[in-house]
Amino acid sequence: MKVAVLELRANPIPIHTFAFYHDHESGAVSVCVDTKESSLRLVRKSNEWSMKHFAEHVQDGSWEDACLFQANVGRGLSLGDFARVNLARTDLPLGTATDQSFYLAMARAVIAHQEDILRLAAEPKDVLFCCSSADSEVGLVWSALANAELDAAPNAAPPHR
Repeated sequence: MKVAVLELRANPIPIHTFAFYHDHESGAVSVCVDTKESSLRLVRKSNEWSMKHFAEHVQDGSWEDACLFQANVGRGLSLGDFARVNLARTDLPLGTATDQSFYLAMARAVIAHQEDILRLAAEPKDVLFCCSSADSEVGLVWSALANAELDAAPNAAPPHR
């Protein structure tokens, strides 16, 4: 996590979404960061495509299919489309247990560095943080926490430094 923050300091972008990502297929972790502009552009593009299908299914009277094409009302969370992907990418040691404790340690690592991350944001109050889960590249999503240093559980070792 510290390496990713250093990379962002050296080559800054206005952070809007900060994700600690576990690539399940390759067994690596990395950080992905998006800007507000990038996120809004991707949401608009996605909504333009989805609304064509949504309107078609509403017109045809197919509720179930229309539900599949609803608009994105927030921000992009497809990590591969973020403005920066795979910062500080690190392969996990063979045999690393990727259980709930692993993913909670990922969240704690982000929380422990929250203040450093927010200093790099154009609008800190709007930053969202996320990390992977066992079933999803984005499994937890949260906003800035008050007293994050206290909440970071310093006795829990993060899976990535």
